[in-house]
Amino acid sequence: MASLWKHPESKYWVACFTDKDGRQKKQSTKIEAKEKNRRAALRIAEELESAHRRRATTTQIFKMCGDLVKEVTGEELEAVKVGDFLDSYLKRRAGEVSKATLASYKGASEKFKTWLGEKVNMELYRVEKPHIQGFRDHLAEGLHRTTANNVLKCLRVFFKDAKRERRIFDDPCEDVATLRKETDGSQARRGFTLPELRKVIKEVEDTEWASLVRFGLYTGQRLGDLAGLRWSQVDMVAGEIQFTTRKTGRRVLVPVCEPLKEQLLSLEAGDDPGAFVHPRAAGLGVSHLSREFGEILGRCGMRQELNDHRKKEGRTGARRELNALSFHSLRYSAVSLMKNAGISPAIVQDLVGHESAEMSTHYTHIESDAKRKALESLPVI
Repeated sequence: MASLWKHPESKYWVACFTDKDGRQKKQSTKIEAKEKNRRAALRIAEELESAHRRRATTTQIFKMCGDLVKEVTGEELEAVKVGDFLDSYLKRRAGEVSKATLASYKGASEKFKTWLGEKVNMELYRVEKPHIQGFRDHLAEGLHRTTANNVLKCLRVFFKDAKRERRIFDDPCEDVATLRKETDGSQARRGFTLPELRKVIKEVEDTEWASLVRFGLYTGQRLGDLAGLRWSQVDMVAGEIQFTTRKTGRRVLVPVCEPLKEQLLSLEAGDDPGAFVHPRAAGLGVSHLSREFGEILGRCGMRQELNDHRKKEGRTGARRELNALSFHSLRYSAVSLMKNAGISPAIVQDLVGHESAEMSTHYTHIESDAKRKALESLPVI
């Protein structure tokens, strides 16, 4: 039976009802939570339950609730267009999320709008589950499945917000499954072996890349965070470096081990604490740096070289090959080497800034004799 609930942070009655499959649902009625409005709000709750049990369309539910809200409050239940909602959402979140997250949101928004075509001007509440499924399958044709699932994740964020803001009554992403991960392990990402690390260092010695590679291994941090590292974040007295990761916003303190200390002492710090540790990298985007590092790996024979940045013959340019080795592999290497040395997983997780033990495990391959190498120093490269 339908009922009402008052959320402590909302001024509206919330309708509580059960759908045809027996699942409990909650939806704002957009009717002010006053006793005089209880009957009208309960009417909406009952109508919502009835509509869901009849499996009425989103359009029918929106119209029905819109009519009731207008009858009680005199206000129109605003219907916003898909493109307008996405643009306003991105504008509102610009100061609330990191630049990396905002870039992901913008990319997902543009992909969805492009796929919708003229339908981008339809009302947001008309977007239904088949639309999301069709878009997901379209992404799978041109992108790696992990990338496609990340785009779908952004869409879930958009529509969850739309439902919270009472722009829609049903979330079309709610029951859309993510794509199954590809099981072919031939191109699975991995860490560098020690001979590979030494080969890379030999290739980039006497360039800023040599420092970036050592920082990547001995801190386990991402390329973007290392490129943006400033001298003010380096405390040589305490022997630690402070990072605030761009991806998660998490504050990470990384102790300076001896090989990294030697690398730091070889760099020109200058008098400006706000100066970048790696000034050349700081002036380039992460995509440019990733491509450069890919070319370095190509010269080392660890990745197929692409002459003049041209795409491989036969590639469409839409789907990016997942390379087994990249700068991010240094992060894998750091985690595995530390765990192989017997260092506590909790310490490793804290050092590299993983948000969960599950994610830390994803990066790790522990050899059988690792426990016998407890607290062994990381190798010098």
